[in-house]
Amino acid sequence: MSAVPEPAAPGRGGRAPMEARAAAGRIGRLVTVALLLLTACERGARPAAAAEPEPSPPSNAAPATEEGADAEDGTDAEDGSEPGAGTDAARPPLRETVLWVGGDVLLTDMIRDWANAHDDPAEGFARILEPVARHWRADRGAFVLVNLETPVAERRRVPLEGGEVGPGGLAPRRLQGPRWLLPGLARAGVDGVVLANNHALDQEAEGLEETIAAAHRAGLAVAGAGTYPRHRWPLVLGDAGRRLAVVPLYDGRNQRYLDPGDAARSFLDEEGFAQVEAAAEAHDAVVVVVHVLGELRRRPRTRWRGWARRLVEAGADAILVHGTHVPMRVERLEGVPVAWGLGNLVADMARRASPRVRFREALPKIAAADVREGLVARVALGEGGLELRFLGTWMNDDRFVRWRAALPGGDLIEFALLPLSSCEAPAALPAWPAPWRAEVERWVARRRDHLFAVSGLQADRCGAEPTWLRLP
Repeated sequence: MSAVPEPAAPGRGGRAPMEARAAAGRIGRLVTVALLLLTACERGARPAAAAEPEPSPPSNAAPATEEGADAEDGTDAEDGSEPGAGTDAARPPLRETVLWVGGDVLLTDMIRDWANAHDDPAEGFARILEPVARHWRADRGAFVLVNLETPVAERRRVPLEGGEVGPGGLAPRRLQGPRWLLPGLARAGVDGVVLANNHALDQEAEGLEETIAAAHRAGLAVAGAGTYPRHRWPLVLGDAGRRLAVVPLYDGRNQRYLDPGDAARSFLDEEGFAQVEAAAEAHDAVVVVVHVLGELRRRPRTRWRGWARRLVEAGADAILVHGTHVPMRVERLEGVPVAWGLGNLVADMARRASPRVRFREALPKIAAADVREGLVARVALGEGGLELRFLGTWMNDDRFVRWRAALPGGDLIEFALLPLSSCEAPAALPAWPAPWRAEVERWVARRRDHLFAVSGLQADRCGAEPTWLRLP
């Protein structure tokens, strides 16, 4: 579909607008407002955030806003003053636009068992996220986005069955999630899921369609996937004057032929760079979220730095990367913050990691303790511009204590995503029997120190709640 753009002034930083892409961005914002109202009504939260569309595009008329409600025909007011003069004091101040971004959400049998042990599995799963979720719920008006690596669809491929070994000696694993997963995320305060990743097609194209539909039924926005050719819309958050565009892209190579109406993902390709440039022209700030293929990679590839520079040139104000399953360094690239790896949000990959397994980078993921470490980003667009900070997290379970102290509940493992503190006690661990609790606490403290060091971030002083990590 071709679109004729309106005449437009140069965008932020004097970048020349890409006319066709800018027009697409304007259409996307119109539908954003409509979906925003629906989402806010259905969920009663996050009044200024919505996903971009899949339905037919609306007309090119701009929606009325507080700033756009004044006369636009250029006529003078009755007193001869300019239109809108003297009204600034009557307008409420612009709200800060806040986005939280978490890493990968992956399920294993043990996490499923823990959730299924509850009368309501969705509530049981939400309890895992609660120690961290209470912080984003307290952040009034924030929008929470996570990377869903587990399709919620009918089984077409056997979950966890390996495929053919590909480049790098890796065999793909097929994933499939239970129906309660997406409602569980919603109950934990998550507002949207990214599907621009390598597992989105694990249950084939029909499975991606079903996952998108299931997310919508749960009241969640979908970013990074949709119906071709309208699947590359950004997620647009905030009020006029504080518009934050979120562009999720997948750094993969397995693109396939698509017919109109097929479920599709957004790739980090030439069209992806153009999408970022269009978003930069149309909105006040752009956050690019990239999913990479780099399991257990602890340093960015040279090629990653190449596309990151192109994203910065296109207008990205921050770049957040997930897919490595371990946290990586946060740094500035030409002045733009880049988090090379957020790590996992919820996963049980490192189930054999324990206080008595000495950490080495050569360990497989089943025993590598840094797979339990993570970063949750908080992006805020306010009067002073874009601010980025992070919450360090630890994916905790009671395996080490349960099998030594004979905890009640038999073999049922209890999980919790814990925020990390800069205090002597690194996290709020359960009241386990001594000496097992003390041994785990010392271990988590070492992992906390590792996360802080690897990320290159500076932690708030002890006593702050929560402990925020910031770029020096």
